[in-house]
Amino acid sequence: MFHVKSPGEALKLILECCPDVKKEEQIPILDALGRILSRDVVADSDVPGFNRSTVDGFALSARDTFGASESMPAMLLNVGEVIMGQTPDFSVGKGQCAYVPTGGELPKGCDACVMVEYTEQYDDGYVYIHEPSAPGKHVVTRASDIKEGQIVLERGRTLRAQDIGALAASGVAEVYVYSKIKVAVMSTGDELIQPGEKQDGAKMYDVNSPVIASEMRSLPCEPVLCGVVSDDYDSLLIAAQKAVSSCDVLVISGGSSVGVADMTSKIIDDLGGPGVFIHGIAVKPGKPTIVGLAGKVPVFGLPGHPVSAYFIFKLFVMPLLRKMCGAGDEKKYGVPAKAASHIPSNHGREEYLPVRIIGADGGYLAQPVMGESGLITTLSSADGYIRISREKEGIKSGEDVMVYQF
Repeated sequence: MFHVKSPGEALKLILECCPDVKKEEQIPILDALGRILSRDVVADSDVPGFNRSTVDGFALSARDTFGASESMPAMLLNVGEVIMGQTPDFSVGKGQCAYVPTGGELPKGCDACVMVEYTEQYDDGYVYIHEPSAPGKHVVTRASDIKEGQIVLERGRTLRAQDIGALAASGVAEVYVYSKIKVAVMSTGDELIQPGEKQDGAKMYDVNSPVIASEMRSLPCEPVLCGVVSDDYDSLLIAAQKAVSSCDVLVISGGSSVGVADMTSKIIDDLGGPGVFIHGIAVKPGKPTIVGLAGKVPVFGLPGHPVSAYFIFKLFVMPLLRKMCGAGDEKKYGVPAKAASHIPSNHGREEYLPVRIIGADGGYLAQPVMGESGLITTLSSADGYIRISREKEGIKSGEDVMVYQF
């Protein structure tokens, strides 16, 4: 029989007993999207490295435009033109200005710019300014974005496209990131075949491997698909031994219930100590879950039913993968809603129920998506799930719930 753990006990054991594998590598920033920084990135120069204009217009000293208007423009001598990408070799004095394109460096003596739309020229060498300016107007000053020695991005950050832009602006070409976690994914069952193969008799397509491999890609994890393994001890042991010798984690779906053909628990023990330390979690779906260690490699035995396998992977395996790859705890943002109908539940087991989110009266309703744990369409037609605690025997229609979106 199972020695069932509560969900909290199980997750705590998993995170405490399984190793924290964080290796690092240096990669180009163009390959770094979605990767996690293993070191702080420190700027070795100011960004921008010079005072620059944000408009096409004229660089000048703002005090020379005070009181300017269309009826009484400020008349400034044009002393030059700034070339993009070049530092001006001239300065601007009192009563003078210089043309500057957007992004061009301001000449010495300038503290503001005026848009060309608010100026006029009459081929007399002067520029007539119709609008007063102020110091700093239409100007980005040196180091206003990033200062030399400043931490641009901190260790542990998952890099987004805009973060890559910040790195590029700082002149960073490569970064140190945590190496990807290799996760072996294996499905067991003589009834399973691969998608694409011809379905004969009582055969079923393997759903769990594609779902699990896809879910983990939200992290810097590399799924290693081991395919479908026959329900016999020798085949499963050989496949598992190969997986743990080359991967950081092994996930086996199927063969976790108590039964003649269910050998996952024995396989994990026979891979080498310390073996199984969890067999059964007080959750629905997914009670017959197995967790163990083969040396330092965590091994999970997930239920064969797709909905059960998905929830167990998401709620118990993914937190470990986040720890191992340096991602930290997941930030869960729930959507407050009200139960659209009465939902019975099993007292004593924490339950995760797929729901649709329906807008109603300025708020949201959580509509249960009912189905058996073997029907993957239960998940594909849901927006998220609600959690029903072990202490509750159900949820009443109209009761407040929190929907965690997939």
